[in-house]
Formats: sequence, C-alpha cells, structure tokens
Amino acid sequence: MAEGTTKLQAAASRRRSAADSVRFKELLSSIGSPIAVLVLWEIGARTGLLDARILPPPTVVAVTIWDMIKRDELLENTGITTLRFLVGMIVGTIPGTLLGLTMGLFRWVRVTLKPLVAIFYPIPRIALFPLVLILVGLNETSNIIMIAIGPFFTMLITAMAAVISVEPIYLDVAKNFGVKKRQLYFTVTLPAVLPALMAGGLVSLGLALLGTVAVEFLVSTSGLGYVIWNSWQVLSLSRSMAGLVVAAILGAACYLLMDWLERWITPWQSPAAKR
Repeated sequence: MAEGTTKLQAAASRRRSAADSVRFKELLSSIGSPIAVLVLWEIGARTGLLDARILPPPTVVAVTIWDMIKRDELLENTGITTLRFLVGMIVGTIPGTLLGLTMGLFRWVRVTLKPLVAIFYPIPRIALFPLVLILVGLNETSNIIMIAIGPFFTMLITAMAAVISVEPIYLDVAKNFGVKKRQLYFTVTLPAVLPALMAGGLVSLGLALLGTVAVEFLVSTSGLGYVIWNSWQVLSLSRSMAGLVVAAILGAACYLLMDWLERWITPWQSPAAKR
C-alpha cells in the first residue's frame, strides 16, 4: 500500500515538473518572439537592409520615446488616447452585447433589427464620420461615437450568434422552472455565451484602438494618433515611429489584460478545450 502511494506521488511530481517545464518554454517563446523582431529590425536598419530614414532602428526610437517622456509630451498624449479608447470600448461594448443578447433570445426582435444591422454594419466606419459630425458636431462626443461603432457591431453580432448557438434545452429548462425573461440574460444565457463574448471582446479591442488612432489622425489635436500623423507630416519619422510603438504597447497591454480576464471569468474553459 505504501509502495503504491509512493509511486503515485512520484508520478504526480513528474507530471508537475513536466507541466512547469512546458510553461517555462512557452514563457520563453512569448518573450523571445518580440525580442527577435526588435533585434532583426535593429540589424536591418544598421546594415542598410532597411531604410533607416523610414524605419529608424529601435535604439533611436527608444531614445526618442525617452526624450518625449522627459518633456511630458508622450505621457500626456498616451493618457488621452487611453481614456478615449476605454470610454469608446465601454460605450460600444455594453449596448452591443445587450442588444445582441436580446436579438438572440427573441426571434421577433432579431427579425426586425437584423436587416438594419445588415445595412449599417458593412458601411466603412470612416464614411460615417461626416454624418456623425453633422449630428453631434466636432467635439469629443463625436470622437467617442466613432470609436464605439466598431466594438458595438462586433459585440452585437458575436452575442447574437452565440445565443442562437446555445442548446435550446437550457432555455426550455429555465422556462419550466419559471425563470422570468429578464432573468434569462444573467442566469442562463450570459454564462453560456461568455467564452464567445470574450473572443469578441479581443476583436473589439483592436477595432477600438484602430478607431481611436483614426479619429486622432483626422480631427484631434492630441493623442497618439495626432503625434503619429503630425510627426509624419513634418517628416519627423522617429517621433512618428515612437508614437506607433507606444500605441502598439498599449494595444498589447490591453490584449494581455483581456486574456487574463478571460481565464478569470471563464475558468471552466481549460487550455486543452481552447486548443
């Protein structure tokens, strides 16, 4: 008996060691891939394989970022972009998710609104900007609306499709137990579609950041998009690249945060299931 217990403990220890080894290798791969890109970029710019006038080496970009930080220019614009991005995400994601859940749960709502979604969703976001400006004026509200459009439609379509894919037996059981319609959202439907919503949220992150930078390109006098566009216009390409790098870091940080939230909110989604 004792011998069998010892063997089981040894086997469990080997499995833990193997799992730790795999996680360590995955961590090295995750860190190594961006470092490899930076090294190749640096070598290419220094050796002339890349035009350093257009793509300054990472060391030059890093020095430029530090100079902009010392002048409080970069941190201020990064904060403005981050605030716009987060507000746009919230304004677009919450209504889009709720409307998508409603369209998925109730057939007549879906039949009524789906043609409107089909009409407005394919319209290029930038083409709607003049209409938004006419309706609300050139102000921060119009900027937020333009940023929110991408996440709104993404979450609406994702939520609707996820609800439609839920097994009907879950809804039937809930109705048999007397669950009210408003309770279907949070007691049955939302837990069932959370993994799909988290995937839609990852897509929405990219669209919201893209919308934020695009709006700052067009009409804003602040933010990372403004820094990138204004620097490009005066051919200060190291400053433009610095703004682009910081925007990429901001997007990567939000992506990692969403990935962590997904593991926390949907712990039943095991890594094996995701693969």
